[in-house]
Amino acid sequence: MGTDTQPLAFPSHICHVDRDPQTLAARLAQHYSILDFGPRAGFEANFLHCSRSCMAGELLLSGGYTTPISGTIGEQAGIGSINLIFNGSGDYEADGLKMGLNSSRPLFFSPGQEYHFAINHYNGVVFHINMDRLARTAAAIGGLGISERRFASDLSFTRVVYSVDLRRKRLLEILRGAIRLLDHTGQEINGDLQVLQIDDLIYRTLALVLCPGLEQPAAQEPAAIGGKERIFEELLEWIRAHLHTPITLTQLEQRSGYSRRTLQLVFSQRFGCGPIQWIRQQRLEQARLDLLSPVPADTVSSIAARYSFSSPAVFSRDFHSRYGVTPSTFLREGRRHQPS
Repeated sequence: MGTDTQPLAFPSHICHVDRDPQTLAARLAQHYSILDFGPRAGFEANFLHCSRSCMAGELLLSGGYTTPISGTIGEQAGIGSINLIFNGSGDYEADGLKMGLNSSRPLFFSPGQEYHFAINHYNGVVFHINMDRLARTAAAIGGLGISERRFASDLSFTRVVYSVDLRRKRLLEILRGAIRLLDHTGQEINGDLQVLQIDDLIYRTLALVLCPGLEQPAAQEPAAIGGKERIFEELLEWIRAHLHTPITLTQLEQRSGYSRRTLQLVFSQRFGCGPIQWIRQQRLEQARLDLLSPVPADTVSSIAARYSFSSPAVFSRDFHSRYGVTPSTFLREGRRHQPS
């Protein structure tokens, strides 16, 4: 089957063609933990892999066509894998569970676990996602006071996603549409695509697809909500999903369309403080939760950097001012209560 019957994603981008599976394996090993890779039996002589790559923020998406291949991808902590099929089919296996990928089950997700794949003639898009960012995005969509840990179970297992209901079908089409938006090299060069932040749209769509708990609040949302209130809620949602990056008043003005003075007034009426003060409070609260549930590599300095504090000293000062104890005390408590 040739590429003329398999239109690739990102048609305006340069196509990379591989006819040597070992060369391709070496290239893939730059991004994946490759434990095994090669053409499927009977397809060695006609091996062909064509791909085009495209950036969306920090996401590197690769769209392409391949003749039948199989392999095993090793564990990658904190890095999820997404495989969105356009044409073709494949079989996946993880933790003893076998899953088929096809037009009715078009999305494969792994949260960084080892998995095996056996792909037939295939056309689709693959990319990695930051699992921490995906969890933060889900929590931001969930609303004020929702912890990202609420979605830990939803994002902890490998699966294929069925397009069996209208909502899921629409979300998967939105995901495909977001990916198609990236195929505009002129806008990419001019920086317009970066301004559009399509990576945010991709992460938000994946959160809705993978976290069923996010469906109910949306269904209960009032049908008619004021335009200004909607804009403000979307701004808060964006802030919560970006607490790990620097956020300026200029960015808030650009995203909301509000003037700096209006932002100060709206935040003061809603929260009793200005936007920068509120953002700092949210960073401190997320840092507090991380200190109480630390991973082995966590330190006060690493958590301070995670939430964009200028230095560990500034973080410690602000944390002590808000909570009355030092972050190192919280971290010790968090480690003490962890199962041994």
